[in-house]
Amino acid sequence: QAAQRSEARRLEEARRHEERRERLMEEAAATEATEATTTPDISPTALSEGLSPRLRFRVLLLDHDDTTVRGTEEVHYPAHVESVRVLRPELEPVSLEGWFQKNHEPGVSCYLKSLFTPELMEEEQRIWTKAMEDKVPTFYEGIAELLSEFRARGGCVAVVSHSPAEVIQRHYSAHPWAEQIQPDLVLGWDQDASRRKPAPWPALHALEYFGAKPTEALVVDDLSPGVKMAKAAGLEVVAAGWGHSVEPIQEYMRKECRHYFETVQEFADFLLAPASP
Repeated sequence: QAAQRSEARRLEEARRHEERRERLMEEAAATEATEATTTPDISPTALSEGLSPRLRFRVLLLDHDDTTVRGTEEVHYPAHVESVRVLRPELEPVSLEGWFQKNHEPGVSCYLKSLFTPELMEEEQRIWTKAMEDKVPTFYEGIAELLSEFRARGGCVAVVSHSPAEVIQRHYSAHPWAEQIQPDLVLGWDQDASRRKPAPWPALHALEYFGAKPTEALVVDDLSPGVKMAKAAGLEVVAAGWGHSVEPIQEYMRKECRHYFETVQEFADFLLAPASP
């Protein structure tokens, strides 16, 4: 009797196992059918019919201030004017156009060190930090839509900026479309000059982070540090010309970048255009 009960249990377990196997097969078949009806076809025929094409670049290395947000005119330049007023009242602050040029060449860090002693630089840092805490700059029109569409198509976004990473993240989090446009990686200001643009490290780190080849990534920036970083890392770079129109900077960016985009829409048309077959 014990042997009969054992055999009965074995047969019952075998029956249940077969039922589970059949159920899993049915679920797998249902999943495949669902994917077949919901996953866009990216064949040449489908592309010609207007379905989402594959991206020409799968990684976007995006500058922040004056490319994504109006950071200079709304935050950084007013903070600089306040720093000069408080710390070097005998000086006349550089104009907004001049401030853009100083950020372009020789770079903001070099320029500030030419104005302030190490002791004054600490106070300048406090004024700058407070300005960033008090104000969230506005995003340029069309940027959120561009990033949302790029990420929806499977693109990855790394922000590479001289602003602190936590400040950049706060700007994105404050946007109404935060969930759709949050970057995948944020590389902000680093005290180590070898880990911030124009050094190639941020670009190389982003490639490693996403497991991408240099040909799969694009840098977009409005000033020379981003251009120099891109070229040192072997990446393609294009110019964001919608944030300002300072002639020496325009001349440099038009010469050194593959494309110079005067509007966000022009850049969106380029970035989201179908990749070559």
